[in-house]
Amino acid sequence: MTIPQLLHTMCAELPDADLNTIRKARGFSASETASRTSFASFYVTAVGVAENMAALTPEEAITLRLLHETGEVAVAFFERLYSVGNQRGTYSQRYKITFDAVKKNLVRRGLVVMAEAKTRSDDTLMERWRFALPPEFAPFLPSLPVTQNSSPGLENENALRKKLAQILGQNQDLNDSMPLALKNGSLYLKEQSFTLTAFHDWQLFAWNRALLTYQPNVPASLIPTTAALKLLDAQAWIKPKDLDPALKIYSFGAKIPPAEKLLQSGWELGLLSRLEMDSVPHYRLAPALVTAGLNAPQPASFDWADAASKPGSVKIDLRLIPLHDLDLVNMLTHLALENGALYASPSLVKLGRVFPAQRQTTLSLWLAEKVPTFGKTIETVNEKWGKTLIHETLLIACVRDLSLRVQLERELRENLVVLDQHYVAFPPAWRSEVEKVLKKAGFVVKTVKA
Repeated sequence: MTIPQLLHTMCAELPDADLNTIRKARGFSASETASRTSFASFYVTAVGVAENMAALTPEEAITLRLLHETGEVAVAFFERLYSVGNQRGTYSQRYKITFDAVKKNLVRRGLVVMAEAKTRSDDTLMERWRFALPPEFAPFLPSLPVTQNSSPGLENENALRKKLAQILGQNQDLNDSMPLALKNGSLYLKEQSFTLTAFHDWQLFAWNRALLTYQPNVPASLIPTTAALKLLDAQAWIKPKDLDPALKIYSFGAKIPPAEKLLQSGWELGLLSRLEMDSVPHYRLAPALVTAGLNAPQPASFDWADAASKPGSVKIDLRLIPLHDLDLVNMLTHLALENGALYASPSLVKLGRVFPAQRQTTLSLWLAEKVPTFGKTIETVNEKWGKTLIHETLLIACVRDLSLRVQLERELRENLVVLDQHYVAFPPAWRSEVEKVLKKAGFVVKTVKA
């Protein structure tokens, strides 16, 4: 059932005693509830909503916030709020006390709608009850107790820099299932190309591993770390003790660490910012990791890059480079290790893959200015953009014999491309077929290594 269907079903079938209780709680006039149809219309107005929301306990307010995010639920959803222990017995026996509490504290206050789902199953009445928060009430939901402070707080980059040092072969962790390494000129987190999103995934993985958290086997419940990220704000600060009630609701059924321990661990991994106020640590989300490209911060200088140490390349200082710059460098350049240092050189293939706007970022323009090779490569790509396809996995063969080239074209058909009168190209998977044709025709295969 949709929420409007739940509302209209409730208003049509609600006993008069419950209707009168809701009318008094919300402050409706007798005329506004005289007709069940008009009652449904007046129910979703703002009348009395703010007052009733303000009277909720912190746990009730957080539960309604989660209910709004979840949608229609069964009575079992409210076990996180009105739990009476692990009762034995039938479904109705287990949730009778919870049901009564929901009806008294939420439904009769005129905040939550409930109705019986009409099904053909053998479910009991208790199993068929459905509950929801009208979306019109969402703006009135009380927020978590937070503190406004314009201070940027303190960020922690220790874990970030330690992770980046893995590129140089340092700080290797045998238990790290997402190691950072250099492969074929690009950075990878395990098998995934290094991006801000991939690095954020590693932070979440490391956070959960540090706290030994797991996904609760309860509908609508979240891992505590995921719940914290959803509940925290990027602008306002919160004390750990004020987050504890929300975690108990959002992560019901999971192993929930104390909020103070959870937030401290998130700060150590660079996900959160920290600020001491009245000798009490407060936390909020760290500045968001933005997508590399047009939306990335555009710094005026690049103190992490040394363009003078090696011709045609830039030496990267992993102790200083911001993550969004490293993301863009990985996207635009060929990376290599030399004498324990990381160098970036222009990559025609990578530059050809990105959008023109990404070749015009502050970083790209700085590289073109400081390293002539970068500038020439970017000019080449811009000139050929939309006109030339660049492949990095094709094999090139020099075939000077016309009859042999005809045989190859006949055997490989669309899998062979003639580049000019002497050269052809084909996918690596067809190498064995090419060699068969050459050997059958009496030619010797010669391989030229770069």
